[in-house]
Amino acid sequence: MTDTAPAVDGAVFRQVIGNFMSGVVVITTEHADVQYGMTVSAVSSLSLDPPMLLVCLNTRSGTQEAVRSAGRFAVNILAEDQSHLAERFASSGTASKFRGTPTRTGSTGVPLLADALAVVECRVVEVVTGGTHRVFLAEVVHAETTEGSPLAYFRGRFGKFELAQDAAAYRQLRKLVLSRCLGPDERLDVEPLAARLGAPPSSAYYALTRLVGDGLVSRDPERGYVVTPLDPDTSDDAHDAKLAIELGAAEMVVGRLRADQLAEFRGRARAAAAHVDGRRFADADRYIEANHAFHRYLIEATGVRALVDAYEHLSLSELMARALSDGAEAGPHLLDDHDALVDGLERGDLAAVRRVITSHNEHAKATQRAGILRLGGSL
Repeated sequence: MTDTAPAVDGAVFRQVIGNFMSGVVVITTEHADVQYGMTVSAVSSLSLDPPMLLVCLNTRSGTQEAVRSAGRFAVNILAEDQSHLAERFASSGTASKFRGTPTRTGSTGVPLLADALAVVECRVVEVVTGGTHRVFLAEVVHAETTEGSPLAYFRGRFGKFELAQDAAAYRQLRKLVLSRCLGPDERLDVEPLAARLGAPPSSAYYALTRLVGDGLVSRDPERGYVVTPLDPDTSDDAHDAKLAIELGAAEMVVGRLRADQLAEFRGRARAAAAHVDGRRFADADRYIEANHAFHRYLIEATGVRALVDAYEHLSLSELMARALSDGAEAGPHLLDDHDALVDGLERGDLAAVRRVITSHNEHAKATQRAGILRLGGSL
């Protein structure tokens, strides 16, 4: 029986296949001392034993010819914030693609994108031609990965891939950790955790990997995922990171703040002071909220969103909430430091502002450390 069905129109097929969401990778190789790279989405796992990949490259591309001649290549899996690299390596040309792009040399001698989410180095085993493309069957000789989320490609556009249920699981688990419903060093197994969150195991795993990035969960080689204990050293590290952000912000804003901004700063200092009675916290939760608003305002004044995001990522308010309580000693300098900081900003005195920020960081660390030790030394 002869199949007389008409061929599918190429434009229709392109539209249909565009509904298939895929990851985004950059294939890199080197041949005759020239580096080659191109963005592709047609990559698939072929075998686990031995580990093998399948990669499809257009026969008209220079990278395809280089891979064929060199017999080796790397698959650089892009992270969700690397769409600029996807666009760069999707362009024509060769040398300009790598200009200004941090790279390193892999174990096979091919260039690797330094900041890729993951890399897989391969050796070509077999080549098959199919239509406009060549299909490379390749053996994996080296692979490595980091924490993060991948860049996705859907309907001709690059974007962040995050399911609503994954985001919800992350927020729920983060709240459980910060509220101390999950104890320090408590083991977090994916299956029981998924049941507790009312989410699929994939969403629980997603939440765990994000919390590793937040520093709230750790990966133990023997026990798996565990709640990172909040001890004095962990608290000090978070505060020192805040110090670095605030000193950088001070360099950008001192002498440039308007009168209304300085007035707002002074008002936020007073709002924090309202929740301290003498030298003790009258309302620790409201003090933490007001203190957060005070410190965030300096960073917001830079107008640099990335600095604000970095500050928020430290989760200092949540860490403070785990250690401070009503009636706890506030320390003799916290509120005085707030006033001194605003005074320095009003004078436009950068040296004074830097001194206050640095000394205030030490006072805040001491207050937090005392709260942690009062509650047993590990939260």
